[in-house]
Amino acid sequence: MKLWNKKMETLSRADLRALQLTKLQSLVEKVDNQSPYYRDKFQQAGVKPAQLKSLEHYQDFPFFDKDEERLSQERSRAELGHSLGMHITCDAKQVNRISSSSGTTGSPTFSGFTANDRAIAAENCSRGMVRIGVEPGDVVLHASVLSMWIAGVPAVDSMMAYGACVVPVGALSGVERVAQIAEATRPKMIRTTVSFARHLAKTMHERSGIDPKNLGIEKVVVTGEPGGSIREIYAEIEAGFGGATCYDNMGATGCHSPTGISCEAHAGIHFYAEDNAYFEIVDPKTMQPLPIEDGVEGEIIFTGLERECGPLLRWRDKDIIRLDTKPCECGRPGVRMTFKGRVDDMLLVKGVNVFPNAVRDVVNRYGDSTTGNIRLVLPKAGPVIEPPIIVLVETPVGIDEAQQQKICQDLETAIHHQIRFRAKVVLQPMGQFDVQTGATGKSKLIEINAESHQLALEGKL
Repeated sequence: MKLWNKKMETLSRADLRALQLTKLQSLVEKVDNQSPYYRDKFQQAGVKPAQLKSLEHYQDFPFFDKDEERLSQERSRAELGHSLGMHITCDAKQVNRISSSSGTTGSPTFSGFTANDRAIAAENCSRGMVRIGVEPGDVVLHASVLSMWIAGVPAVDSMMAYGACVVPVGALSGVERVAQIAEATRPKMIRTTVSFARHLAKTMHERSGIDPKNLGIEKVVVTGEPGGSIREIYAEIEAGFGGATCYDNMGATGCHSPTGISCEAHAGIHFYAEDNAYFEIVDPKTMQPLPIEDGVEGEIIFTGLERECGPLLRWRDKDIIRLDTKPCECGRPGVRMTFKGRVDDMLLVKGVNVFPNAVRDVVNRYGDSTTGNIRLVLPKAGPVIEPPIIVLVETPVGIDEAQQQKICQDLETAIHHQIRFRAKVVLQPMGQFDVQTGATGKSKLIEINAESHQLALEGKL
């Protein structure tokens, strides 16, 4: 078993907890001294850095979330002339890269990186590359977006720092261009979003004349969307690329992403960055801490332990994850995480919590009669929605009317039995959905459109 940083990646739980506490104590003292914003935040919460005597005491410190970050950055633009936020803890002149969120849930927010911040991100990236068997000098095709998003240019930056030979073709250039560049450069690994990896596997041969099975790609690293750990999805990607192994990659807002990657056992994402990315699990309803133990499921909270620019203490990423602490059959260390859904996306349908990606999971298990692409059409923003939920499901061409009726009936029954809500499935011909959406290349799962919702109910969509 080869690891990039064996000392840090194999720390005992006791040694890891001791290191995390030491770094947290230094962090809260630093932000209290260097940031009037954090000093006021701590005072309002009634906490002081000197009170942090254990990891349990850290649970008394306040959370940070996207809305607060956005307000902090609006203030810093008005008062300080930069968009890094009032919570910045370094000289703005030390920042040599700024990344941006997609802005899909509001105006975009910005993350500044000092040289040291970038170095830690590169360290984390190196850990993942070694774990999946990519070596310095190997050709890596970056077929994700080339943008300010953290999985865009920053990912290219970190892979180059590791020593990979990066080919930044991007994804917005289209299937044909990606195919041409892949055939010319013969990459060992391709890195992209889940939806675009599936799209390449299904359409590359037809659209470019180049069969992805013949490109010699050994590793497909997917990121940015759920699905890379779902058997039906990763198996489809692996088959489409001629037996390549698919790896699911994850990051952590406020930390130095990436922070974890899956293995050949496909048994969850190994979180390999606990020495610089501290996480907690809380009940999403009460926000009370849950134990870090096998099988626990809840909202994950992150703190980047060594972030220089704009540290985010107890950041609510609003992802629901399940922990697996049992040893993995691959032999690699680290707790494992499985993404379950997002707090922001959760719908409440007749008292049932519904995550859009859970609906997609049901559709993906149906087989080749659908492409797996879906969209939930809602008459208004959630979370409380009255059934039936309109579920648009993309299908390949050539399915007759009788088959279409059976697909709709089967999926409506499966959704009702497995997720316990009533859905109306409406089939859409292949090509109706955008595979790449916005700055991040993520697929959109929810559409708020009262007119389309009514047309679907009337059978006119």
